[in-house]
Amino acid sequence: MAKVSSTKSFLNWMYSTGFEDIPRDVRDMAVLALYDVIGCNLACSLLPTAHRMVDFVNLTGGSPDCTMMGFPTRTSPVNAAMVNGTLGHGDELDAHDGDGRGTHILAATTASALACGQLVKATGPDVLRAVILGYELSRRIVRVANRVERETGKSFGPVDAGNTMGATAAAGVTLGLPPDRLEVALGLAAHMSCNIAAYTRETEHMTASFLRGGVGARNGVTAALMARVGYDAPPDIFDGEPGFFSSRLGIQDPGPEFVETLGGEYGITGIIFKRQNAGGGNHVARLVLVELMAENGLGSSDIAEIRAELVPRRGIHHHSGYGESVLALAAVYGGVGLREPYDENYYNTPEVRAIRERIEISDRDDWAGFEDRFYAGVTVVTKDGRTLSRESNDRQMTGGELDAKFSCLVGLRAGEAKAKELDGVLKRLDAVGDISQVMAELELPAAGIRDI
Repeated sequence: MAKVSSTKSFLNWMYSTGFEDIPRDVRDMAVLALYDVIGCNLACSLLPTAHRMVDFVNLTGGSPDCTMMGFPTRTSPVNAAMVNGTLGHGDELDAHDGDGRGTHILAATTASALACGQLVKATGPDVLRAVILGYELSRRIVRVANRVERETGKSFGPVDAGNTMGATAAAGVTLGLPPDRLEVALGLAAHMSCNIAAYTRETEHMTASFLRGGVGARNGVTAALMARVGYDAPPDIFDGEPGFFSSRLGIQDPGPEFVETLGGEYGITGIIFKRQNAGGGNHVARLVLVELMAENGLGSSDIAEIRAELVPRRGIHHHSGYGESVLALAAVYGGVGLREPYDENYYNTPEVRAIRERIEISDRDDWAGFEDRFYAGVTVVTKDGRTLSRESNDRQMTGGELDAKFSCLVGLRAGEAKAKELDGVLKRLDAVGDISQVMAELELPAAGIRDI
């Protein structure tokens, strides 16, 4: 009997798994994931990145079918997915995968599922199922890459930096593509996926937001819609040469971890919701600093010195001055931290400059092989002679903390009443009969960060 390809095995599992077949705890986590993503998107619609992306979309035009979150006008499904995916990773507020590598998958998968869902008036369960299945595909692609890196000792970089493959699965499932058409969509998407990560050289986070959210969402919706109208692509894209894994990792077969335990475990249950807008290990250092200050009743004027130690890592999150600015703003203002880095009235005050000069950040070389990249140590030396130290990894937010984050972000963008209204709507997504009605509630008058 001929062996079923890994591609078709994954597709068979997806199409045999209905929403009610997915365990309740997984469905509940998906609801929270959409709740958090949409809250982050609305807040990030204030940022310069968002406005530049919408300016671009307005230049390109497109049928006014789908919502750009936090903006009053609509655009095409492809453009809406690109905008909303970019917003999803707009300020490092989105959840990361709990595998210790920090993969950001939700921004692209949710944006593609919501754009396609709005186009076809899908139900809330349709969209949630699509996000769960799309997340699973991207998560397992990362897992395969991790295994090959361990076995070969080579570093291949991001295999699908924009999570195009998972976003395509989410888009295709939401559109209701039959299995053969979704297989075509995945073949098309493989040719669109990008594994370059040059965004680590930038300081404005615009390319990072586009790559880790907007690119995958745009590609996913594009591939799914191309397949829907009959475009063709090679089958069995995850198998053989020159398929996806062969081209990216030099392997003919993704291995058992790609399809084993499908339905027995779901990657989305491992996501870690982020408390603040800081990337890499800096957001854990920020968390620890704020906790030490709160527990000991400290203000920034009480601090003589702050020392933070991080897991060694390349990229934007370690560029000169980034971490120091994150910690200085945290020491002065606390909170989620959305507004402060973008308004000179916050980030360039004498108080912030003074505390920033007393911060030192270094890599811990003996943590170089540490698998959990989200680990940090912080020492605070007070002016009255106390030395306060703590090490911690990232920790999941409680339900109350997640609600407070949503209320803060959406309240900043749209006011307390709107935040309460959306809280009630989004927590019942699994009962929504037409997702387009929910998306309409996310259309707001345009506003910039200095308008709040």
